[in-house]
Amino acid sequence: MLSYANSFIDTFQGVKTQFLNTVVTDKKVREPLQSFVDAQTTFAKEMAKISNTIYTQATEQVEKFTAKK
Repeated sequence: MLSYANSFIDTFQGVKTQFLNTVVTDKKVREPLQSFVDAQTTFAKEMAKISNTIYTQATEQVEKFTAKK
C-alpha cells in the first residue's frame, strides 16, 4: 500500500517540477519554488509512512481480539 502512495506522490510532484522547469526560466526564482516542492514531497511521503504504520498497527490489534477458531 505504501508503494502505491509513494508512486502517486512521485508522479504528482514530478508534474510540479516539470511545470516549474517549463514555466519558470529564471534560475534564481525557480530554486526556492523547487525547494518548496521538495519539502512538500518529503512531508507527503512522511504522512503516507505514518498512515501506513497506523493502519498496520490497528489491523494487528483488531486481529488480536478477533476470535479465530
